[in-house]
Amino acid sequence: MSAAKKKTTSAHDTMILTIITIVAGLLLGLVHAVTAGPIAVQKEATKNATMQAVFADAANFEEVTDYDADALAAALLENGLTKTQVKGIYKAFAENADELGYVVDALSKEGYGGEVEIMAGVRKAEGSYTVNNISFLALSETAGMGMKAKDADFLNQFIDLDGNQLVKYALSGKSASNEVDVISGCTVTTNAVVKALNAALTAAYSVEGGE
Repeated sequence: MSAAKKKTTSAHDTMILTIITIVAGLLLGLVHAVTAGPIAVQKEATKNATMQAVFADAANFEEVTDYDADALAAALLENGLTKTQVKGIYKAFAENADELGYVVDALSKEGYGGEVEIMAGVRKAEGSYTVNNISFLALSETAGMGMKAKDADFLNQFIDLDGNQLVKYALSGKSASNEVDVISGCTVTTNAVVKALNAALTAAYSVEGGE
């Protein structure tokens, strides 16, 4: 094959590859445009359902956006919650518009299988805090082990738990109003859940302190 013909063939192949790349990119963009809306709607519906699950008597929720993020970051650091993140803070309101407390989306990066993300309801009444309930948004722990965190025996411990101080887990039987029993053989998972909850409590404290 002559050099000229090789050059022509190479240019032709390059052009075809370029066209394929452009078409593939356009198709991917089209798929994203078509699916992005429904995915966003589903995520919003899941978030709202989870908020309702952890604050059943709330009629509506309003996102808190004007809190002091630097103050919250400092509070998390002070409480030793360096591997946690607060992803969203919402006020919970009753039907008559009375403020009931907060719902906080928080995660710990210290799970055995990855991030442990929860939605936590924090009730505030007469200056006192109570953990209303928690629900998982993300949990990728070992099947039959860390996934026991979803069992009712473990989760029910958080209903009406004392939230006036950070929550702890007990290795040999809880003895305080702010303690939960560790999941047998799953201290790492228990620790991650508790730290995510403590990040949520810290967020509630921080928002209240900033008002």
